[in-house]
Parts: sequence; structure tokens; C-alpha cells
Amino acid sequence: MLRAALVGATLMLVSTSANAVAPRTGPRLAAQHLTAMPAAGTRKPLRAAPEVRYATVASPAWKAFTAAAGGRWRAAYDRATGVPNRIWGSGIFVFGSVGSATIAESFARQWLAAHIDLVAPGSTPSDFELVSNHSDGEIRSLGFVQRSDGRLVVGGQLSFRFKRDRLVAIGSEALPEVKATAQRPRARITRAAIHMRATTALRRDLALPSAPVTAPGDEVVLPLVADDAVLGYRITRPLTIDGGVEGRYLAYADVATGEVLAVHQLNAYATGTLVYRGVDRYPGRPRIDIPAPRAAVTVDGAPQTTTPTGMLTWGSEAPVSVATAVVGDLIQVINKNDSEGILASALLTLAPNGTAVWDATSNPIEDAQLNVYLHANRVKDFVATHLDPELPLLGERMNANVNIGQECNAFFDGTSINFFQSSMKCENTGLVEDVIHHEFGHALHSAEIVRGVGSFDGAMSEGAADFLAASISNDSGMGRGFFYVDAPLRELDPADKEYRWPEDILEIHHTGMIYGGALWDLRKALIAAFGETEGVRIVQKIYIGTLRRSTSIPTSLIEALVEDDDDGNLDNGTPHECFIRDAYGRHGLRTASGNIVAPSPLVQQAKSTLVRIELSGLTDRCNGDEIESVTVDWRPSSTVEPAAGSAVATRATDDVYFVQLPLAIEGKIFYRARVKFADGSILTLADNLADPYYELYQGHTVPLYCTDFEDEDPFQEGWTTGTSNDQVASEWEWGEPGGGATDPPFAYSGTHILAQKLGGDYGKGITSWIKSPPIDVGRWTDVHLQYRRWLAVEDSHFDQARVTVNDKRAWLNYTANLGDSSATHHIDREWRYHDVALSGYSPTNVFTVGWDITTDQGLELGGWQLDDVCIVANINSVCGDGVKSPTEGCDEGVMNVDEPDRCRTYCLRPACGDSILDANEECDHGAGDATCSSTCQSLELPTLGGCCSANRGASGSLALATFVSALVLRRRRRG
Repeated sequence: MLRAALVGATLMLVSTSANAVAPRTGPRLAAQHLTAMPAAGTRKPLRAAPEVRYATVASPAWKAFTAAAGGRWRAAYDRATGVPNRIWGSGIFVFGSVGSATIAESFARQWLAAHIDLVAPGSTPSDFELVSNHSDGEIRSLGFVQRSDGRLVVGGQLSFRFKRDRLVAIGSEALPEVKATAQRPRARITRAAIHMRATTALRRDLALPSAPVTAPGDEVVLPLVADDAVLGYRITRPLTIDGGVEGRYLAYADVATGEVLAVHQLNAYATGTLVYRGVDRYPGRPRIDIPAPRAAVTVDGAPQTTTPTGMLTWGSEAPVSVATAVVGDLIQVINKNDSEGILASALLTLAPNGTAVWDATSNPIEDAQLNVYLHANRVKDFVATHLDPELPLLGERMNANVNIGQECNAFFDGTSINFFQSSMKCENTGLVEDVIHHEFGHALHSAEIVRGVGSFDGAMSEGAADFLAASISNDSGMGRGFFYVDAPLRELDPADKEYRWPEDILEIHHTGMIYGGALWDLRKALIAAFGETEGVRIVQKIYIGTLRRSTSIPTSLIEALVEDDDDGNLDNGTPHECFIRDAYGRHGLRTASGNIVAPSPLVQQAKSTLVRIELSGLTDRCNGDEIESVTVDWRPSSTVEPAAGSAVATRATDDVYFVQLPLAIEGKIFYRARVKFADGSILTLADNLADPYYELYQGHTVPLYCTDFEDEDPFQEGWTTGTSNDQVASEWEWGEPGGGATDPPFAYSGTHILAQKLGGDYGKGITSWIKSPPIDVGRWTDVHLQYRRWLAVEDSHFDQARVTVNDKRAWLNYTANLGDSSATHHIDREWRYHDVALSGYSPTNVFTVGWDITTDQGLELGGWQLDDVCIVANINSVCGDGVKSPTEGCDEGVMNVDEPDRCRTYCLRPACGDSILDANEECDHGAGDATCSSTCQSLELPTLGGCCSANRGASGSLALATFVSALVLRRRRRG
């Protein structure tokens, strides 16, 4: 059942090993993230966490913004949407913006009107509704939610941060090109029908047969977003199904069909324990007496509430009878051990100036209730004292469900914290202090988010909850006692490693240790520099700031700097920037990126060439981005020299390195660069999992045909285009780049390119192609296509991108070869040089080179973008010179002749299908001859005779045509 896979937000789960835990979900599912249902029709999972890239895209919109703003600015881009997720820099002075909500809103709306194309492509300023104008006295945060045709766009938001009367940072989780109107269904079913159909589907698919389902809400636009692209938008109505401990889910139902398109689990699972005479972390340690804060009691029958220190008063000097249970102003425990839910209670005697102790250690069911009550109050007090005393959540009563009849788990469901009974494997999670603090950490994260500015990220929330528990215990080992031993469940500061982005992106608890570990390292460094009191104060301030305004773990780096800033100008640094960058950097989170500068085709023979590695985004104020080494690896395209190897690059400046790359005497060599920072993290270039190596060609060539698409429309110069469906127009266009999510923002040279849909994605379920004019290659027999490409296409298990010569495939994009689990998409993030050998694919001297993509009904990306196309020939390979080169099948000089059993005039050996009848062939009429097999043996057609042969008419013609077609199909399959 789907529900079994979705309950992956659990804090921790036990495996067969006593010291191991495993998530209840698959590796890509996180309960707090949207999961597509079958009705959505997506061919790939929705993303668990946005991927942010720190590389500014020099689009027209970015240039317009930086020109207007002045100073220096940087951006981090969302890989899937292409939208700048965070923009920060020198700041823009806006007098009065921190003190006046009106001034800040007015400026934000003016900015949005001027730069909507940068932060929300395809939207208008009126699509954004102000929902928050929040000030903590130092930073004013404005949050706008996104709408389309009046409908809320789920997750879409824009935000602004003002500090010291300067706009210092802008955030955008806006969705691009939301066209709800264009996708409006022709007919809608009623809300009642949606409710009925969605209820049936949710109860069935989530294995919650009797769970209540709320009535459908107002229409919203639901974005379906994968790791690397927006898959589409659907108009839906939200509903909630509440299975209690079995799971509570927000679902989105299609307004036209009632089908459930996606679900989002609201429970934030985790593990933990709590006791009362209370535990000191867990029951294996000696017990301690903890005052019962703000507990509802009766004193000699009169109701009273204890003080935060557990004090009671009464009007007599005699001992009194105190009746108490696990209910108070801030926490109400609910016992889930039996159907009646009887609460733990006690009747105690309290003498004047004395102490009454409720000791339930002999009864584990009551013991867990007492401890959950005590430590849930303790975490609330800690937040109020050290983190955010104004948080409304702290004054609200929270339910705590204890002794739930399952094992090794705990969770926060959006309103209550929940704890499971003990088992042979693990302790009652209501008896583990850290777990109680961890579960409240999820509530803290949810409550702190500034609407329209930050958003909830499951992995970050796990790290945030771990960090809260560790901060209270002053111990980086979280969850001691969970398995009845002192070893922690998770260690934020392991001695032998650091959890790093992106290599430690796994299930959400593991991923969360990247964020939690970075904050713990920051805490240690600040304590060492400023002492415990001040160091802890600084990190706690940064912690709350990241909870309020981050949308993912990577964005928390920028939000940490925003929170730390003291003058509204991030470009000149922040007081503790180097501590922040160092801590985050050791966990693989930094703002650095890089570029490779090297020649591509080399005509003059050389033994090596210079490769230059240019790094950007390195901090010039801190040591956190210190580079330990830059290594270039290479491998040849064949077995010829040079052998595969690597070399450490030489440092020219702080951000420029170079290395001499050995070259093949004739042919290609592939290479990449690995930038290793002092903290052990690595940045790899080229950044394309499907094509991770750059390539370089050396050989003396002569150009046969070249174009840079600048002077003339290629469609007026012999280029042709089309699709596999005559009713659908070709997507290929000539013009300036449109800068789509996976498209180039600029041409490689000049201003024009030849592209498959400028600034957009290719279509579904079709083949779209472009072909060059015919190019006569004469007697040259080692012919190459050399050009610049910017290609974005799915794994070729789904979408096939080809380079062709005379309609025969010369190159195909990569596949992971994992069936429908294949997901190694080819996504160039720069103009890549590409050399494709063309010779040998066609027995002719005239080549037509083509590019095409055949797509399925799933994900669409940017497709082909072409610039600086050249067809060249190696001058050392000429047919008819009597010297057989590696690309020739034969070469007998003047004896080459297109006659049976002779070396052909195009220097290929005799072959079936070349229309020349050789001695071992019974027939050879070229391709498509139904009377000749794929091995050039004659096929006999059946004789159509008998009673009906003289007058077979149309039916006889149909039978013959069918038989011939079958033979043709058989030849194609065999061939």
C-alpha cells in the first residue's frame, strides 16, 4: 500500500541490528513532501528537496535588476524552476523600511512591478498577495503568496528582507509560467462528487478504511515538481484524511475527475522517551526529582495550578492533600494505552515547606506519562527563555499522546506530539528526554516560519529538531537510551566524518544531520571564540532566523548571513560570516562555483594544452573556502596515447588554476576538474551526471561547412525541420536565447542560436528534428561534426536525443539502464563542445547532419540548443590515396571502384544494402526491398491462385500488400 511507503517522516525506526535504525520509507520519499499518486501520470517522483545552485544566470532580467540596484549582487537558482531562489548583495537603501510596514510594502510592490520577470517568470505583480509584514525589531520580513487566476499556487511565494533600512535579500519560491487558465478543464464535477471519489481512493490507497475525510476546499493550482524540472500544473481541491497514529494526510483532488493527484503527510515522525520522578535523559541513568510546572491540581479539593517551579500555596499551616494528574496549562497528556484512556494520577500529602514526590517508576505506563509532561514543559520553557519568548505556540496548550500501541517511534502530527510504548528493541519513547525535545522541535520549526518567506522542509526540520534537543542537553549525541544503552541514536558531531551536501542526501533524518551538524559546528566555534554564554546566544539567534526564512537546507546558509548582518549590506560581510561559512562549508554548503577555460579543437599538433579552472563565489574575507587542491583527471577516447591519468593544477591566483593537459596525437581526450576544499568537500566540473567529462579534439582538419547562425536565417539557407506528426508544427526556432529553466541565457558566440523551442521545453509524445543542408564531403573519410550544444533531455530510457548522419544515429544521450527507474538525465549547464565522428554511417559522399528528440508523455526539458556548427575533415584520411586510415574499411587507390567484390569508391568494403550485387549475395537493391532479406538472400513471394485467383479484386491486393508489409517489418526487426 502507498501509505506504508509514505510514513517516512518517522523520527527513527529499528532494524534487525540492535544499534541501527532505518526509515519506514523508500529512499526518495519524505513525509513532509508531496508524493504523486498514479492518477497524476508522472513518470518520475516529485522532489524531496529543492536543489539550489549558486551560479548567477546573466539573463536580461538579471542585468536589468543589477543595473538598477547598483553594487554587487549574487543569486542562488532553483534547479527545477530556474527561478533565483535567493538574491543577496550590497543592499538597496529604503529609508524607514524597518520601522514602517507601509514603507516596506510600498517599496516591495514597486520592486516586484519592475522585476517580476526575474523572480516569477510568466506572472504579473497582481498575482502576489501580501500575507506577512513581520518585524522582530531588527529585520522586517515581507511575504507574498502566489496566485493564478485568483487560485492559490501551492508553495508559490515571494519574500523581502529589510535590515538597517536596506533591502538586503530577496527570496522566491514562485513557480514559473503558471497557466491555470489554459489548463482549465472543460467540465467540473461537484464538491460532493469530488469528496466521494477522493474519500474512496484515499481510504483504499492509504490503507485507512474508516478515516474521516474533510470536505474539499477552494480550488488551488498544484505544481508537480521533480528534482530537475516542473512537470506541470493541475487545478485541484485540497482535502485532509485523518488516520490518527496511522497517518494524517493533505490530499489534492482533480476538479474535473475527483482523482487524487498527490498527497502530503502531515505527521512529522521521530523516536524518543520521557519519565517522571523524572529521567535524566533516559531510565538507565539515576532518577532525578523535577518540579511539576503549571500542573492542574486540587489542594484539599480546591483547584489550583502550580507555578513554573512547582510551588503551591494554601491558607493553612497543616499538611494538605494534593490530587494531581498529567494535565496542565501548557501540556495535556493523553494515555493511549487502553480504550478508556485512563490518565496517571496520584493523591499525595504535602507538608508546609515540604516536598511531595510522585514516583511512578514502578509502573512504566504511568512513568511515561509523567516524563512526557515534565520534559514537554521543559522544552517550552527553554524556547521561551533562550530562543523566542514571543512565540504564540508557547502559551497554547499542546496535547501529548503517550503509550501508543506501537514500538520504536514518535511523531509530531501538526498539532500534537506522540510517543510509543516500549518493546524488546527500544525504550518507551515517552521515557527518552531527547525524543520529547526533538518532537517539539518540529512544532517550533512550523510555528517560526514566516508565511510567504520561508517554508517547511522535512530534512531541515529533522536537523533542526535534533539541534534543539542537543542544545538543551548540551550534548551532540541525540537520543541516548533509545536502545536501552548510552550510545546516541544520532550524532551531530561524529569524530570520523562530516555529513555533507549533496553526498549525504538520503532519507530525511540522515539528510537533516547536514543542517544540524553545521549548526553544532557553528555553536562550538562561537563558544571557543566568545565564551559559552555569548557563543550560544549568537548561534541561537541564527538558528531561529534560519527556521523563519529558509525553504531548504542550502538556503539556510544565506538566511544565516541575513540574520547575522548588522548594516543591511551583505556584500561587505557580517560580524560572524567566517564562522558561518566555515561551519557550513565543512558540510558541503558554500556559494562557490566554477568554469573551465580550454581550447576545444586543436589543428596544430601539440603534446599538451593549457586548461584553466576559474572559480567564482569564493569568499574573499574568510578562510572557509580555502582550496586544498585542484585535480584534473583525463582519459583518451581510445587505447592510444596518452594513458589515463591525473595531475594537480597549479595555482595562479586565489580563484584561478591551470594544468597542462596531455593530448592525443590525433583524436579526442576527455577530462574533468575536482576542486577539493580544505574541509574535505569537493566541487566537480563538468556538472552533468550524464556527460561528466569535457572533451578536446586534436587533429589537422579542413572545414567543409560552418555556420554560427548570426547573419542569415538557417531556414533560408537550406536547413529543414519537421515532426513525426504532420498536424504538429516543428518546435525548432532561430533567434536569441530565451533563458528557460534548462536553456542557455546567452548564445555561445554572437547573439543567435538554433534551438528547439527558444526559452521553453519540448513537447510530449513526438519526434522533432532539424537537418542541415546536404554537405558534399568529397573524398574525405574521417569527417567530424564539431559544434557547441546546450542540451537538456531525460534519461534516454524515456526521451532520446540523437545526432544523425543521413538519418542514421551517430550519437545518443546516456541511459542509466535501470528500466523505469532510470533517472540520469542529460542536463548541460553551460555551452559544451561536442565532437561526433560521422564517417562510416552511410555509403555516400553527401552527408546531411541532423539533431532530433523523441519524447514520451512524461517530463519535458529544454531540448537541443545549437551554436557554431562545423563539419570538418581530417586531412590525413583521404579515400583513394592507397593508404588505409583507421576510419576506412579499405583503400586500393586508383583501383577503388563501385563494382562487385571491390573496394568501393568511398573506401568501404562490400556490404549488403549498398545496391551492388557481390558474389555472396543473391540480391542487393538497397534498403527497403521486400524481395531481398537483410542478408541479401532472395525471398520468394507466395503464388496467389486457386478458385479466386482470377478475380481476387481489392481483397487480393490487400492480402499481397499485407504480406509484403510483414516481410518489411520482419527485415527491420532482424536488422
